[in-house]
Amino acid sequence: MMGLSNIRHFCKNLLSKCKYGLTEDECVVAIQAACDFFGIPAPILIQNLTYDPFGQTMFKNRDPYSLYDDVLCYDLNELRGMGVSDIIGFTAVFTHECAHRVFQDKVLPGPDNGQWEGELIADYFMGVRAGLQDMDIRPIRNALAPTPGSGSHPLGKFRDEYIGYGFFEGRRHLINQNLPNTLEDYVKLFLKYRREHLDELYEAEMTIY
Repeated sequence: MMGLSNIRHFCKNLLSKCKYGLTEDECVVAIQAACDFFGIPAPILIQNLTYDPFGQTMFKNRDPYSLYDDVLCYDLNELRGMGVSDIIGFTAVFTHECAHRVFQDKVLPGPDNGQWEGELIADYFMGVRAGLQDMDIRPIRNALAPTPGSGSHPLGKFRDEYIGYGFFEGRRHLINQNLPNTLEDYVKLFLKYRREHLDELYEAEMTIY
């Protein structure tokens, strides 16, 4: 017989599934899968901010030199607007957020301490994982592509391109498993791609910074 707390949890999950296509339990599983992809520990806290009027999906960076005090937050309303309606899309988004965890103590090249580049490498790794694990993330790409650039995030055009490049590299490494595929190898490929397309990126960055 189910206890009262279990019944409440079941009902909460059911309502969330009906409205957003995801339960709280699935969100936790998806976040753990994103952590496992990078081989990093689970965050110290996962916050469901869906019902918070100021909620958003984000990584809270406390100590940039530690993975053990990280907090991950999600807002299913925000994610629904990004085309996320299942566990595949959700775990793809949290691959992006977990990439921020991995690189939280790194400064990438580019204006404002590599602000756009920090977002683009997170998008790139979302694509890498999608390519390696045959994940359909077209709804996310379609939602991001038309978004305007800002001081915190690149133009959607670039975000879509870097996700696509990551997907290409992930799929290439899946097909040819003799290719080196450490984190460092993928970072080198990211930096190479950035150098090859730097003029266009730099021109866009200069309109913001």
